[in-house]
Amino acid sequence: MKEKETGKIRTTQNSHARTQATARNKRTPAGTRASARVVHTRVRGKKKRRKTVMMRRIVLALLILGIGAGGSLLVWNLMPQTKVIRHLEAASEYIETREYEEAIASCEEALQIDSMSVKAYRAMAGVYQNQEDWESAEQVLYRGWETTQDEGLLQEYCVQVLNDAVADINEDNCSFDTLEKCIAAIETDPDNVDGYRLLDACYARLLGEEQTELFCGAFGSGEEGGCSFERYLAVMERMLSVYAEHPSEELKTEILQFALPRSQSISLELSHMTDYQALLGEISLLDENGSLTGLSACLDKAVWAQSAFADAFAIFESGEFEPIKDFMQSETYLSIRDQFIEGSMEYWDGKTYIPVSREKIQLTCEEGQWRFAFADFEDYPQTGGVIKIWGAKQEDAGVQRICISYEPASENGEYYPHTTYEFVYLYSNVKLGQENYVPQMNYRFETRVLTPEGMTSQLIGDWGGEHEWDMEY
Repeated sequence: MKEKETGKIRTTQNSHARTQATARNKRTPAGTRASARVVHTRVRGKKKRRKTVMMRRIVLALLILGIGAGGSLLVWNLMPQTKVIRHLEAASEYIETREYEEAIASCEEALQIDSMSVKAYRAMAGVYQNQEDWESAEQVLYRGWETTQDEGLLQEYCVQVLNDAVADINEDNCSFDTLEKCIAAIETDPDNVDGYRLLDACYARLLGEEQTELFCGAFGSGEEGGCSFERYLAVMERMLSVYAEHPSEELKTEILQFALPRSQSISLELSHMTDYQALLGEISLLDENGSLTGLSACLDKAVWAQSAFADAFAIFESGEFEPIKDFMQSETYLSIRDQFIEGSMEYWDGKTYIPVSREKIQLTCEEGQWRFAFADFEDYPQTGGVIKIWGAKQEDAGVQRICISYEPASENGEYYPHTTYEFVYLYSNVKLGQENYVPQMNYRFETRVLTPEGMTSQLIGDWGGEHEWDMEY
């Protein structure tokens, strides 16, 4: 029984198990579908979330990209080179409408942003060239080269400068400005062959003519202005400076040429004579052939003559004429007089009455021989006074006369009335008593005043002697 019960139990148990298994088997498809739905829902949720995240990322990326692009555009617009380009484009537009001042201002603004912009310098030079303002164009190109050291700007500058010089020469308008343009080109390019050719042309026109006023107004012109010696000296010093850094035979030839004018007559102010001497002394170091020796010696003689008569000028200007007697009898004065009488005076030109003044000399060259002469009243009416040496042979009882005269500066700049003080040591009659005249050496002092109406004269015989007498006529 127990066994049956047990069996039943077993059977019951087995049946229940089968029932449960069957039930499970029956439930499986429905459970699987439910589980699949849950899984699908979860997958869809994940995909949606992923999509949302992706979309957010895409939007964020686009936003970042947009901001980046806008920032890049902003940065591009703020870059210095971009600003320079915009200013130069504006300058180009201004040129088309001939608004040149605005065009120059735009170029200047570009250079304030970038001082090394070669395009900006070239553009500004072009604006000036459009206005035919060649000098300003040259200055801009040179300024650009100095700042950037760009060889292209240097070449454009040289071409511009030399073209201007050529135009001056071709138009027969060669001046000191033309000469300075040639020097400027050689300073920037010491090997510029065209520069040396144009220097030759300038020399022929400025110092190769029969008479030049390069140094100062010619004798007889009566002109106080027009002196170019200071500019001449500056140009020569510039050439010497270039030669010191870049020695060349071409430049040495030009320096020697300009130091020795080919003109037959040159006016030189005495205030410049020392500087001219110093210049020739410096250039003589390059003068292998001694071509400057004659001119240097001539200037040395002129300086010596000025010094020899310094005391005489001081006596005459003091108004106390008595000391002039000692000067007339001095060894220096007598030697000068005798050399003129004998015709043996070197470098100093003069015949009968030889002037000595302190403003100008005339340099002349004949057959390679240089000589000088001081300006007289007729040569330079503005003179402060003229001393004259009597260089004619005239003897009294075998004694050579000694004569010197002085003409003071004109009153109020007018030639008339023109006064001459003449002092002569000669053998002549001296009045003793009322009617007794005795010939003997004595000094005579005469004052002559010339007016448009004629001349009046006051004569003092035996001047300073014990038998002094005077007369007027």
